[in-house]
Amino acid sequence: MNCHYKLVHLLFFTLMSCCFALAQIPYSATNFRAPLDIPLVLAGTFGELRSNHFHSGIDIKTKGQEGFPVIAIEDGYVSRVKTNPGGYGKALYLTHYNGYVSVYAHLQSFHSDVAVYLLDEQYKKQEFEVDLFPEAGSFAYQKGDTIAWTGNSGSSTAPHLHFEIRDAKTQEIINPLLFGFKAKDTTPPTIKNLHIYPLDAAAVINGMCDTLRIPVRQLTSKKYQIDSISISVNGLIGFGIDVFDQLDNAPNKNGVFSIELFVDSMLIYKHDMERFDFSETRYINSLMDYHAKKKYALRPQKSFKDPNNKLSIYEYLRDEGRLDFDSVGVHQAEYVIKDTQGNTSTLSFHFTSDSSLKISPKPKGENVFLYHEDNKFMDENVALFIARNSLYDDLDFSYSIRKADDDFISDIHCIHHEETPVHSPFSIAIAVDSLDELHREKALICSVSKKGKISCLPTQWVNDTLQARSRTFGDYSAVIDTIPPGLKPRSFSEDLSLADFMSFTVEDTLSGLSAYNAFVDGEWILLEYDPKNKKLIHYFDGKVKPGQHELEIVVEDSVKNEKRLKLEFVR
Repeated sequence: MNCHYKLVHLLFFTLMSCCFALAQIPYSATNFRAPLDIPLVLAGTFGELRSNHFHSGIDIKTKGQEGFPVIAIEDGYVSRVKTNPGGYGKALYLTHYNGYVSVYAHLQSFHSDVAVYLLDEQYKKQEFEVDLFPEAGSFAYQKGDTIAWTGNSGSSTAPHLHFEIRDAKTQEIINPLLFGFKAKDTTPPTIKNLHIYPLDAAAVINGMCDTLRIPVRQLTSKKYQIDSISISVNGLIGFGIDVFDQLDNAPNKNGVFSIELFVDSMLIYKHDMERFDFSETRYINSLMDYHAKKKYALRPQKSFKDPNNKLSIYEYLRDEGRLDFDSVGVHQAEYVIKDTQGNTSTLSFHFTSDSSLKISPKPKGENVFLYHEDNKFMDENVALFIARNSLYDDLDFSYSIRKADDDFISDIHCIHHEETPVHSPFSIAIAVDSLDELHREKALICSVSKKGKISCLPTQWVNDTLQARSRTFGDYSAVIDTIPPGLKPRSFSEDLSLADFMSFTVEDTLSGLSAYNAFVDGEWILLEYDPKNKKLIHYFDGKVKPGQHELEIVVEDSVKNEKRLKLEFVR
């Protein structure tokens, strides 16, 4: 990009910025080009159900390889550059003059001018993980310019490009496929299971107050039905549907665009995946049947709304999708499921309501938590505080305790059930018998999975109790971490004169890696951290000159256990 073009582009930006807030144009008028020059085959779609969040873009396959040029979809300037060991990894944000921002994530590397700027900032801050906001117009690109190269950085599990479009004013994420990008999709969504839920203690579904899951059968490419099973209900119930979509040329099970439910020809529920805000993405755990996800590895989407669900994706809800039956009758229902291309699948079924169906509601326990109020629980050795609106609905809370083995320094506290979702972090305090000062500094609260896996939380002492915050119910105890991280050479030799990089294996099993630094002849050099591959890597960036050198790497976990590695090499 020549200096004349940059100057013209900067002047153009200055003029456009005066009216930028009013510049957004309709999706169909944007005329964006594709972000890659290879066919757009998708591994993930917008709004897809992920762990604790909706997928916020599309994942474009890159043939299992890294290094494909990433192309600016329209004229714009770099408004953000971010590097992170997890999450988006290396990511670039391009603000356009039509009111939108495009985001390119899991990158391998950036265009040279941005790469130089990024490296300078990382050395100034002596950090790999940075979040930078260049002055508007400093790095301007034209539609069709190469701005980066695809990679597998961050939490990516295979090489691909994660691509987003956002509203520049609100930063809401918008479905990229609404802008005309061509990803071939001729297949209607697949419907797997129908779910029927009792929504209060007196509701009856086929004689029980329990969720009924019914497999469905495909009749044609677009039509599904339930085999001859009778469904009888009474009281307050809700429906849910287990669906996914597949695009052409890829086996991935992707998300659908919209779900509609009709009962007796009346629209009861509709949502679509046009756009949402990052602040609401965790409400996915209320849209989704979280219990079915944790217990059975299913992801049905509920067609009713929990009291404390603040999602904005709902197009229509009749009585919050909650159906109250108190008479005798036969009812016809239909689900209509669409993908972004408009391919449609339907599930039709009938059920009966029968007001003669009655059961005795189960009595509630001693601790009923109301979602709209602060909730506290205290026992001899544990205390919880759950702030208002941390739950999606009222909760009949349960607690128990069991003895732990010698790996732990407290009993195991069973905090309700892991199949119940929590929106906002709650605090947990565990009393621990007296410890000497050395061990106090190394003590942590941890969660203990059903398979015995230990995951430590950031923890602090308050008087004689350990305190931490968590977003999941389950089993909790306390441990002592006195083991420093493991650190050893991975790709390293005494002669690195022809090498492009050197790398090291790093691993910490309890509290987790919190700091990593490398020094050559006493001077800090940049290490990139790749947690999924347990790797630290230094790409020779010109800071290390030819000659004999002494290298020292220092890594530290969250409770200050430290490991040092000293080596010599020739560059």
